[in-house]
Amino acid sequence: MPEIRALAKRVRAYRESLGETQFELSGEIGISIEELGLIERGEANPRLSTMQKIAAHMGITVSALLEVEES
Repeated sequence: MPEIRALAKRVRAYRESLGETQFELSGEIGISIEELGLIERGEANPRLSTMQKIAAHMGITVSALLEVEES
């Protein structure tokens, strides 16, 4: 599940770079704050439609959210 954790970190980092709270982002994209919290902790595998909403709100592509960092 390293991909889910990488996605979780990326969503949180993008949200924080926009200066938004979980409450603000969840309201903007139409999901519950609980669901967003699960996504950001890597405890939920978000639907494609949710990832599309997050990416669109942040002005990035879904591909950017899913990039796997090589170590």
